[in-house]
Amino acid sequence: MKFTPIATALALTVLLAGCGKHEPRATTYFAAHLDEARKVVADCKSSAAGGEECANADAAVQEADARERFKRFRGK
Repeated sequence: MKFTPIATALALTVLLAGCGKHEPRATTYFAAHLDEARKVVADCKSSAAGGEECANADAAVQEADARERFKRFRGK
């Protein structure tokens, strides 16, 4: 059985379609890796990209900043 170039291209497209997708990292991941979270937030703002990973990174950064402000407020 011979494969035509179109069938081969279609098969490769189907196989490679799922390779670029990954699950968005959780807020807990970004809370543990704040430097990376800040980088993701900056990348999201500069590229106007959105998505769950951008939201999770932003939430982790905001929470960490709020904890730091509260520590300064309490004088610790």
